[in-house]
Amino acid sequence: MSIKVLTIINPTSGKGNILENATEIKKNLEEQDMEVDIQITKKDYNAKAIIENYNQEKDLILVCGGDGTLNEVVTALIEKKEEVSLSFIPFGTTNDLAKTLEIPIKDIGITKNLLKSKARLIDIGKFNDKYFCYIAAFGVITDVAYTTSREAKNKYGRLAYYQKAIKELFHKPTYKLKIKYSGKLIEDEFIYGGISNSESIAGFKWFEKGEIQLDDGKFEAIFIRKPKNILGYFKILGSFLKKEYNDNEYILFAQSNNFEIESQQEINWTVDGENAGKHKEIQIQNCQKAIELAICESEEENKKQNKKRRKEK
Repeated sequence: MSIKVLTIINPTSGKGNILENATEIKKNLEEQDMEVDIQITKKDYNAKAIIENYNQEKDLILVCGGDGTLNEVVTALIEKKEEVSLSFIPFGTTNDLAKTLEIPIKDIGITKNLLKSKARLIDIGKFNDKYFCYIAAFGVITDVAYTTSREAKNKYGRLAYYQKAIKELFHKPTYKLKIKYSGKLIEDEFIYGGISNSESIAGFKWFEKGEIQLDDGKFEAIFIRKPKNILGYFKILGSFLKKEYNDNEYILFAQSNNFEIESQQEINWTVDGENAGKHKEIQIQNCQKAIELAICESEEENKKQNKKRRKEK
């Protein structure tokens, strides 16, 4: 009995050349006795809409796109209460979640070994009535992903994000917040807040390799206060470079499964790099092990592992 694979491709992800690989992806899957149905996202029919309207039988969903495309699929599956394994070929600009999961970037070769993939359950975040795979954030650098033009992303890649982030650093306002988590209440002013489940955020590496557990039912949160002078910015940068956030007066670091955030003014939020609208009150909950990802090694890594096994024998 064939495995039925729904393949969703976002043709605008990354540098916009993903469709060139569609034929090879289909061929690789069919050679493993899989039935393949390829659906292409459109401006007015995104990945979420594809899942919502797809009524055919499917055993696996293969997502070819960026973090935003994966978010749309995950959101639709949770809202439909549909339990289907996902596999992911990251074709985005930053591919933050893929880096944490060590999924090969833009490597369609993994489709040759999809049957050998390993299932992994990961936590998903609920942001009021929305969902996110790895980050909900506000403030400096957080709107860079969706305000940077598609032309700039395609031409300069992550460099386009960095250029825009540097320009914004000294111009973002502060936000007066009440933050509740794990029985604590913090009242202060911040220029950035991020509740995440990833080593990498907006293309920047915030945590050391292996430091983040994607299935422990907790999020890592970093809130940054506005420095009083240029030395304060250097102190924040020092903490970022060392990946140490507990002993910095400008940084609030917390871990919890639930965060409640209230602000005096409406704040622009992003989830997984996409605009999540303006809010004064936010509740973030961890949905532990809500999604199953089928993670496959690259063809090169698979060859290395096979060679290693032969040596051990």
